[in-house]
Amino acid sequence: MSLETFEKLPADKKEMIISTGIREFSRKSYKDVSTDIITKKCRISKGILFHYFRSKKGFYLYCLEKSMERLTQNGGEVTGNDFYEILFDSMNRKISLCMQFRDEMHMVNMASRDASDDVALSKAEVLGRYAAAIQAESSETLKKALSTLTLKKGQKKKETAEGLQIYINAVLNRYLLQYQQAPDRFFEQSEEIKKEMKKYLDLMLYGICEGDSL
Repeated sequence: MSLETFEKLPADKKEMIISTGIREFSRKSYKDVSTDIITKKCRISKGILFHYFRSKKGFYLYCLEKSMERLTQNGGEVTGNDFYEILFDSMNRKISLCMQFRDEMHMVNMASRDASDDVALSKAEVLGRYAAAIQAESSETLKKALSTLTLKKGQKKKETAEGLQIYINAVLNRYLLQYQQAPDRFFEQSEEIKKEMKKYLDLMLYGICEGDSL
């Protein structure tokens, strides 16, 4: 694999190859994507593409890595003065990235549903690594949000944070499954989804918080 050679290409040519690959992999399963179409659109030979990435699989994994990098880039410190402002500021930042990088978002969504055996293990490793990073970031955001609440006497912060994280993940997974086949609708309905999320979270929070601390 000659990624060093690829990385030395002019920025516009490099981006054309990356964006073309991501766009193709975002619309079809791995096995249905044609490298002939990709190289034709990029105006390069298949031999050149494979010189850079060795194989279709190598190019696919590179595009998946690049998609995850763009969708998980650091957007700065999450802001807000109360529990929901902090949580929803974090959510809004993630939504904004998905809107900015739609093809990347669709590629990741397609990858999560793709059953192609050729890339299954390598793809799972990439997705798993980024999922762990996202989970760690979410945990930090939740700790910050939780610090704005007044917990009941004897309520342990660590256990409360872990419980809320499990609960929030369950609520989010409900929506992710609901909109898995049409992720754009998730973002179109984001304001309604946030209202529903608040309703579900209120059910848990009012059981652990003192008086009017929300």
